[in-house]
Amino acid sequence: MPLASVIFYFSQQGSTKKIAEKIAEGLNQGENRCELVRFTKLTKDLEMIKNFDFSKYSLIGFGTPVYYFYPPHHLFKVFESLPDLSHVNGFLFCTSGGNPGACLYKIKNILDKKGFKIIDGYDKWIGLDQHRCYSHFKESALPSSLGHPNPGELAEAKEFGKNLIHKTLDPNSPEKKDFWSKDNKWAEGGWKGRSEPFMEKWFPEFKLNEEKCTQCGKCAELCPVDAIVLDPYPQWVKDCDRCYLCDLYCPEQAIECDWSKQCAFMDNILKRAKKK
Repeated sequence: MPLASVIFYFSQQGSTKKIAEKIAEGLNQGENRCELVRFTKLTKDLEMIKNFDFSKYSLIGFGTPVYYFYPPHHLFKVFESLPDLSHVNGFLFCTSGGNPGACLYKIKNILDKKGFKIIDGYDKWIGLDQHRCYSHFKESALPSSLGHPNPGELAEAKEFGKNLIHKTLDPNSPEKKDFWSKDNKWAEGGWKGRSEPFMEKWFPEFKLNEEKCTQCGKCAELCPVDAIVLDPYPQWVKDCDRCYLCDLYCPEQAIECDWSKQCAFMDNILKRAKKK
């Protein structure tokens, strides 16, 4: 019987999307079929999950970028909304600028409650890491992430998909646990997301320059949690992922945040890394 699989993924700048597509390509061997479902906006995603027929699949994958060593904060709500998945095997993957932190560990903690058996996963693929924090670097990106995911990583993702077929069809495939080991210093501690007071204090406030703003709505369009509304100028009405894409991609640079402290922090990290 052909293997029916589906990959859910969130990707704002394309890296996780590229990896998801290559995994799907690997899974689409012979009569086997893999579908791709992209998470876009929290409200729409929750409604989609509510009406999705998970019983059609024997393998389900979840992919995400890494924000500050964790999954994007709003995805916790998406994963918590999932139904019982004890009938199905699954896999996890993420893309990061170089350190996946506790990303997959945190997702696993939620999916364990859904009865989800994770038979494989990978957290070493690098994705282009863009952030206004890196504004003084080339192309506003973390230098070590430029050019990623590269052809080698994409080929690896396709092979990963092919191997998933055999692991899914083998009833004795063990649950994978090793890459979210508690030996990872970020697994239990570290940066815990938008709700933590430390994160709120560390990141700059959003400040709008109304003289520059044309009310184009690009910022609201980009926001995955609908935290920005136009009235008539952009207003931040609730907590967000702190992805700062509204700041990074504002065509008029009307969103002004003071990143001096964060840029100095990143400079210090890079200098220490070069000395090693």
